[in-house]
Amino acid sequence: MTSTALHFLDDETYIELDELGQASGLAVEQIIELTEYGVFEPRRDAGTWLYSARSIVTARRAARLQRDFELDATGVALALAYLERIEALEQRLRELECQLLR
Repeated sequence: MTSTALHFLDDETYIELDELGQASGLAVEQIIELTEYGVFEPRRDAGTWLYSARSIVTARRAARLQRDFELDATGVALALAYLERIEALEQRLRELECQLLR
């Protein structure tokens, strides 16, 4: 993985499966399993899965969940979905609170 490839953790920069594993601490097999559960949505390019650089954040979070709570892939996928939903609801609540202050 080159340092220039990770200047921005965005949806426009793509990395390969092994690079995601190196950046996150997850094994390639774990990433594949989480991909099958819908945690990651790679782009297929000539038979290769490419992951957005933003996936590094999710993969590191998945690695922490597995390590800290000893969750299997199903548990990690569920926890990540709930955490994403909570973050979206918190953002919406902040937006509504700002509207109330106007």
